[in-house]
Amino acid sequence: MKNNLKRIVITGGAGFIGSNLAKKFLSEGAEQILIIDDLSTGNKNNLAGLDKIEFIESRIEDVNNLEKLVSGYDFCFHLAAGVGVQYIMENVSKALLTNIEATHIIIQACKANNTPMLITSTSEVYGTSNEDVWTEETKSLIGPPTKLRWSYAASKLIDEFLVLSEYNDKNLNPIVVRLFNIIGPNQVSDFGMVVPKFIEAALNNKDLIIHGKGNQTRSFTWVDDVIEYFYLLSNKKLYGEIYNIGQTEEISIKELAELIIKLSNSNSKIVYKTHEEVYGSKFEDPMRRTPSIDKIVEATGYKPSMVIPNMIKEIIEYKKLNN
Repeated sequence: MKNNLKRIVITGGAGFIGSNLAKKFLSEGAEQILIIDDLSTGNKNNLAGLDKIEFIESRIEDVNNLEKLVSGYDFCFHLAAGVGVQYIMENVSKALLTNIEATHIIIQACKANNTPMLITSTSEVYGTSNEDVWTEETKSLIGPPTKLRWSYAASKLIDEFLVLSEYNDKNLNPIVVRLFNIIGPNQVSDFGMVVPKFIEAALNNKDLIIHGKGNQTRSFTWVDDVIEYFYLLSNKKLYGEIYNIGQTEEISIKELAELIIKLSNSNSKIVYKTHEEVYGSKFEDPMRRTPSIDKIVEATGYKPSMVIPNMIKEIIEYKKLNN
């Protein structure tokens, strides 16, 4: 599909997903990309070698004249957020403020300039729903506030209400995407992301530490597929809707660890720790997290391109070449 968005804003653009999004739009003829990132979880090296980038190192809340900066841009991708279970559990208040306050501020800038936006939400908003497959209409069953893990889900659900209420009032053209587990070559393990964490351990013949019994299942999606969905949704102007982005293929965390050890020819062992040992008593973990992607496939005509073993192989090869 031809790219009609020549000038875009990406908040959190130095992160794993944001930097890959910038590369995609530059390859599709983007003329200018404004990236705002405080580098709390991003890395400016992810943008090395990219031209047509204006980079502002700042929290969104601290940017001067944001409305003026956004003026003249065709679209805003709001990706800035606290990411990863480990980061959230260690920075609960900071992550909450980032997710809610920063979203409110970028909404105001987009409203003032009539700039459409896409915001990233999360599969966490489904909470502990026991439905076999989660559709965009599945009811949210977030755990109690005493379990601080759910603070992230609550803040992202508020973000969804913020943008969709503005759409309802005809003040804003938003797209909401709920991301399931995203993986790819340049993802780091610093914030508790399970796949890079396991792969780095396996390549160094260190123990792979599973939290819980390992029978909890997840579905993993290749970052390039996620970026393709962002590209198509924004260019098709599919405003006012929520879309799951993920894979329907499930794998247990134990099976994932075993697969990584096998594909990396590692001598690593699997070690089990309880969630309480790792995160304390204020944590709980859903046993399954599987999306329905029928809505986004129908809207875009695109299906995820990679299966789990191939994703793992590609990441292992990348890590070997770039260590």
